[in-house]
Amino acid sequence: MTTATLKFHEKALPIILEAFGKSIDDEGLIIDISTGETVLTPDGEEILACKMGALKKGSEIFIKDDLYSIINLAEGKY
Repeated sequence: MTTATLKFHEKALPIILEAFGKSIDDEGLIIDISTGETVLTPDGEEILACKMGALKKGSEIFIKDDLYSIINLAEGKY
């Protein structure tokens, strides 16, 4: 099984988020464009755009870039 990894410059983040119907609010949080609601991590936390670490394949599960979140992603908890 092959895994694709997409890396991009942080300046491209707003464009990537827009492709998923998301945006960045004035406080730097990721929000849903259509509702204006804040996007939450699987743990129910708001996520700053500068702290986004991953998007899980085939979903809109936003993962923070901290060790706890990355371990949970690797262990398949998300």
